[in-house]
Amino acid sequence: MTRTFFFSALLGLLVPLYGYSDEPFLRIDERFADSQTEETPSFRKHILPLMGRLGCNGRACHGSFQGQGGFRLSLFGYDFDQDHQALLNPEGESRVDTKDPKESLILQKPTMAIDHDGGILFEEGEWSYNLIYQWIRAGAPGYSEDEPELISIEIIPDSVLFQEENESITVQVLAHWSDGTVEDVTPISRFQTNDSSVATVDEDGLVTCVGSGDTHVVAFYDNGVAPLEIVRPVTDYVGRKYPSVATTTAIDYHVVNKLKKLGIVPSPTADDETFLRRIRLDLTGTLPSPEEIRTFLQSSSTTKRAEKIEELLNTPEYAAWWATKLCDFTGNNPAVLDNQFRSVEGSVWYDWIYDRVAKNESYDEIVSGIVMATSRDENQSYTDFCEDMSKYYHDQKSSFLVKRDSMPYFWQRNNIKKPQEKALAFAYTFLGVRLQCAECHKHPFDQWTQQDFQQFQAFFEPINYGLNPETRKEYDALLAKITGKDNIKNGQLNKLIRDSVKDGKVVPWRELYVRQTPERQRNNKRKKNKSSGRVLTPKLLGGEEVLATVYQDPREALMEWMLEEENPYFATAFVNRVWANYFNVGIIDPPDDLNLANPPSNKPLLDYLSKGFIHSGFDMKWLHREILLSDTYQRTWEPNETNQHDVRNFSHAILRRLPAEVALDALTLATASDEERKAFAADLDERAIGKLTYNQARGRNRAGYSLEVFGISERATNCDCDRSNESSLLQTVFLRNDDEVLDLLTQPKGWIASIEKQYGLTPITRSSSQSKMTKEKYLAMRKQKQDERELRQLEANLKSTKRQLTTAKKQSRESLIKKLEAKYNQLNREYTQLKRASRNSDKSLEKKDSSTGNDEKISEDKLHQLIEEGYLRTLGRFPTEDEQMLAKSHLASAETTAQGLYDLLWALINTKEFLVNH
Repeated sequence: MTRTFFFSALLGLLVPLYGYSDEPFLRIDERFADSQTEETPSFRKHILPLMGRLGCNGRACHGSFQGQGGFRLSLFGYDFDQDHQALLNPEGESRVDTKDPKESLILQKPTMAIDHDGGILFEEGEWSYNLIYQWIRAGAPGYSEDEPELISIEIIPDSVLFQEENESITVQVLAHWSDGTVEDVTPISRFQTNDSSVATVDEDGLVTCVGSGDTHVVAFYDNGVAPLEIVRPVTDYVGRKYPSVATTTAIDYHVVNKLKKLGIVPSPTADDETFLRRIRLDLTGTLPSPEEIRTFLQSSSTTKRAEKIEELLNTPEYAAWWATKLCDFTGNNPAVLDNQFRSVEGSVWYDWIYDRVAKNESYDEIVSGIVMATSRDENQSYTDFCEDMSKYYHDQKSSFLVKRDSMPYFWQRNNIKKPQEKALAFAYTFLGVRLQCAECHKHPFDQWTQQDFQQFQAFFEPINYGLNPETRKEYDALLAKITGKDNIKNGQLNKLIRDSVKDGKVVPWRELYVRQTPERQRNNKRKKNKSSGRVLTPKLLGGEEVLATVYQDPREALMEWMLEEENPYFATAFVNRVWANYFNVGIIDPPDDLNLANPPSNKPLLDYLSKGFIHSGFDMKWLHREILLSDTYQRTWEPNETNQHDVRNFSHAILRRLPAEVALDALTLATASDEERKAFAADLDERAIGKLTYNQARGRNRAGYSLEVFGISERATNCDCDRSNESSLLQTVFLRNDDEVLDLLTQPKGWIASIEKQYGLTPITRSSSQSKMTKEKYLAMRKQKQDERELRQLEANLKSTKRQLTTAKKQSRESLIKKLEAKYNQLNREYTQLKRASRNSDKSLEKKDSSTGNDEKISEDKLHQLIEEGYLRTLGRFPTEDEQMLAKSHLASAETTAQGLYDLLWALINTKEFLVNH
């Protein structure tokens, strides 16, 4: 029995009769194979999906914004009224002729009876032709709101495990409608493959395996989307051949289950050095100190990794780094805040989140404080609010705003003033959903229509930042106190307000408020769809319509919906982003693009983590701990023959370039003295992973340039791609040659300077990228190197001439002996003169050097320890024997010990190993 026959037979058992109670179920291509059928096709169920499958409403055809040939359809076909009107076009050339259906342009052009740029789409008499013909013949009825709604579509089977190349299967797509009917819509569905190197799919749903690995084939019908998982093992390690792999946690269980299907054997867990450096950078954005590394390696505790995870979860660096990550997601960018006190507000935004992460406040409570924020506390008057705000900005004490239950700056950004901008930002930040497409047309990869977007947008209509009409009189009274009767322009007014706050005066403030109108309170005033004229009620994404009168603030409905256990976005979006932080890719990737056509690579794993996160009370530490304790996280980055090409199934760690803030801090920590390192690590206000936000850093010593080089997020768009973790040539040039890096190596409070001071070594000083030495000394050193090369060449010539002379004497060749003796004597004289000159040059250089360092004080054992220290503070591990020998060799040949250590440290921070987390 073939797979196609089996699933067709199964479908016959599962699917109820469609349309006819006494006839067996038939697919639409079978029902309309006969042109004499009496069934009337549905405009929504059949005509528009067929046009979508044929490409008529695509971007390259009539779905483009300008249409084609004077005929325009809605993109991807989900504005039923517009499309119906476009076909009938009572005011112009109609594409439909109900009096003589065969003369309809919608039939004549696709059959090329009339010239058609799109070519032949079907022949007369085919089921597609008959379907459209019967619809026109029945009067070309449009869409009625009384028709059943599509509940979902189902693809059968929902997963396929191929064994061989070119193996194939034909899938079937079922549409489930609200009236209980189920129809096989395979012939009018569209299909795509998410990876054509693994599987292809044709227009009829024939899926063919072309390579090993895993991917999804996705079916589209109406606004329904359904994925089909495709797997073909990459090795023969499947079934009984698969080796025993420990699954110590639930995460490991789900990951290994998927790897078994693929025949992929995971890499072993990493050693302690690798584990400590990885978790330190991932969880706290901080390099481990040499002392911390030694202590961890010396511990014999069998639970030391779990203990280290718990220790790090309670450090200020953890709170700082993950507050920064949350600021990324929520868009903390001072440049788009109120221009009166934007830098201060950006700082408060960070402090507010940091305070809650440090206290391990649950994620839902943090989000609620942002989503439900207003400027004024409950029952606080506008005047009292202005007095409090003026006092805070005068005293510059952030504790007042940090302690507030809510933080309003998310909604005060000037790049989300419009309701649609608020809707897009909200969906991206808290749901991990990109809704931009649905703002103008049906989303090409998800269920969202333009009407869905408009109904979702309606939640944000009453949310405003500015002058509240209800407090206008109080605002004017406060304004008059600082302006008098002067007519001041807006720019001057902002300056006057800032100056007045500095002087301790009470000034009027713009505020975030929920607009309450009598109409809205009485009859749930709703927005109309401009194109259809239909009244739009606020509607949750994929959920129910909400009566605004039930809620004082429409955002309450959003929070209630997000906290429902069955909500498919809220918990999943955060879990997926945290996972991507640790594994380079999300379980859904990109992590901020949760849509039905982009299914998870491991659905059971994502479901487990999402539900566990909810049941933990949205405890962020639970989520971090659950991931970090798994063997999956702790595996080495070194692949084996089965998983060397795996980048999405978590069989080994992925090398990841350090984020911009972490990279900049790592440079400072690696080059600082032990004492300075401790002070810097603890000063979160100066750490790039902490309060030193992007805009603040730009004006501070070049730190902003460094962050730009390494791709810091500007927090300017609704996309995680605003941050770049890609490597670039500019980063290489920066690390090798930039003044900021070179100055860190020779800074007075640096590691090398502390060694110079401790041992009285000849110091290295730098000004910008040039050594502080005289031109005379530089030329002398250059001449010395040249002399050394000439001496080595003369020594080689002397030895060669002496061998030739010995041979000539044995052969008694008198004339040749005289020539060789003369040559030997001349070479010897040159060698002696150059040797003497070189010694004088050395003495001259020693006299010209004002330093009095003594490099002989450092023993070989101590040099060994210093080399180890250099490796520990940069790469987080001890050097290998070969690395130790190479470093010692360089130190021995260096001009000074300090210069040799400088070279070593410079080389280490320029290795790939330093700049990646492995």
